Amino acid sequence: MITLFKYLVWLVISLLGLMLATITISTFLVEQAIDAPFDEKLNDFVRVLANEVRADGADVAVRPGALQMLRTDRGDRIFYALRDPNEIVVAGEAAMASVPVLPSSGSPVLHDGQVGDEPVRVATLQIPDPRDAQRQLTVQVAETLNKRIALTETLRTQAIALPQMLVLVIAILLIIYGYTYVLRPMQELRTLIDARGTNDLSPLDPGAAPQDLRPLIRSINGLMERLAASVAAQRRFIADAAHQLRTPLAGIKSQTERALIERDPAAVRAALLQLAKGTDHATELANRLLSLARAGTPLTAPPVDVDLIAVVRDTLAEYLAQALTRRQEIGFEGPGGGMRCVVRGDALLLREMLANLVDNALRYSPDGSHVTVSLAPSDEGKGYMLAVMDTGPGIAPAERERVFEPFYRGADAVAPGTGLGLAIVRTIAAAHNAVVLLGDGPGGVGLHVAVEFPAAPAKHARRQVDVSQSA
Repeated sequence: MITLFKYLVWLVISLLGLMLATITISTFLVEQAIDAPFDEKLNDFVRVLANEVRADGADVAVRPGALQMLRTDRGDRIFYALRDPNEIVVAGEAAMASVPVLPSSGSPVLHDGQVGDEPVRVATLQIPDPRDAQRQLTVQVAETLNKRIALTETLRTQAIALPQMLVLVIAILLIIYGYTYVLRPMQELRTLIDARGTNDLSPLDPGAAPQDLRPLIRSINGLMERLAASVAAQRRFIADAAHQLRTPLAGIKSQTERALIERDPAAVRAALLQLAKGTDHATELANRLLSLARAGTPLTAPPVDVDLIAVVRDTLAEYLAQALTRRQEIGFEGPGGGMRCVVRGDALLLREMLANLVDNALRYSPDGSHVTVSLAPSDEGKGYMLAVMDTGPGIAPAERERVFEPFYRGADAVAPGTGLGLAIVRTIAAAHNAVVLLGDGPGGVGLHVAVEFPAAPAKHARRQVDVSQSA
């Protein structure tokens, strides 16, 4: 509240400064505009007087009829003087002696001066002396500034200051309105949000705010709703992770205690073997949890071109030894002709995704079975379809959505696992704008997992390289 009030005061002071600057500049411009016609009149007067200068014996004088025009102005006094080459006043007002003489060449020269105590505006013109053409006379006409000053003050007050004051008052009223009906409700909204507890994500009441702020409040409520869902999901994940880790850790503790009290070497060895299995399970679970956390983090590095064929080749090479121990075969069906299947993304995450699919396929397929990884253009021809097919038990259609939930394992699952593999796959796919689809394997046996990727821009898509078509 105090901050907004200070802002209001600062804004009013700024407007006042701007108004004073505007008045000053406008007054200067008005003075220039007012001086122009008055100066033109002075030029006319000095030209008329110059034309009416006559020789009067040894002296010079102005015809009386011409002097009459200098007496017609009721607002200002007008003075005149004729000066010889020595700048001595030879006709006219003696008080004009204090007015400076500026040289002129055929046209009047305007300048400021002073007659007695009054400031004046002076027009000076040099003409030939009618008594001797070789000599120069100086004709000067001076006018006081009373009408100029009065007109300037009137315009400054009525045409400049009053409209500026009116604008200032309207601006202050608009500022007060904005403060009262916009800024203050926003301040109150901020105070209300700041006063909330860490876990309070309940929606705000849109009816308590002005009409213009209600769309903002609805957006905030939508954000809170998404945050609440995300927090709830994180809490469920943490609870599930704690539950899943508790089992292997309890087994490790139990087998450790058993090994400590056993005296029979065979029994100790059996306990240690169980301890090793429990450690392996806990390690696998921890690694999967880290993979899931890493997959759910937004990509910090800019995406790069990734060749899916290279990803398949590198991943399958890691699992050849595991497949051979169970007499399983891994095949790859992909495009030929040295083509690349390029997408934009993170190569490490994509290998992690495929590794989870291949590991699941090998884990759930029986000994001597066949696992196939295929890569082909998608049906629309705008992307690529990466698929892994196995001959394991498959997943029932009713469970194909739930298996993407962390730690969920189907009722018929018999192979050991953490229930995180497909959750990791979907998270990494989503980070690459890809879609994961589950279906039956060939002939209705096993599982067919397909990941559909959008293609990279055309300039990246078809470069010729040597690739292997089998792992």
